[in-house]
Amino acid sequence: MKKTELISRIIVFLALVLIVTPCYVLYSQNRYDQGVNLKKQEYIAEYDKYKNELLNSKRGTNFIYSLIVTFVGLLIIVGGYETIVFLVSLPIKKLIKDTVGKSPPS
Repeated sequence: MKKTELISRIIVFLALVLIVTPCYVLYSQNRYDQGVNLKKQEYIAEYDKYKNELLNSKRGTNFIYSLIVTFVGLLIIVGGYETIVFLVSLPIKKLIKDTVGKSPPS
C-alpha cells in the first residue's frame, strides 16, 4: 500500500467515525428517552398490534435473496468507501507532487 493510499484511508476512516458517532449517540439517547417516557398502559395497548404485525410478517426469508441483497449492500459500502479513498488520495498526490516537484532556491 502506498503512503498516499494509507493517508487517504486514515482520513476517510476518521471522517466516518466523526460522522457516525454523534448519530449513534443521538439514536441511543432518543431510545433511552422513549423508554423513560413509556407508560405501561401505552405499552399494553400497543402489545396486541405489535404482536400481530410480527406474526403477519413472513416466517422466513429466501436464502438466495438474502445472499444477493447482502452481496449488493456490501459491494455498495466497500465500493463507496474505496471510491471516497481514491477521491481523497487525488489532492494528496497533487500536494505531494507540487511539494516535491519544487526545488529549493539556489
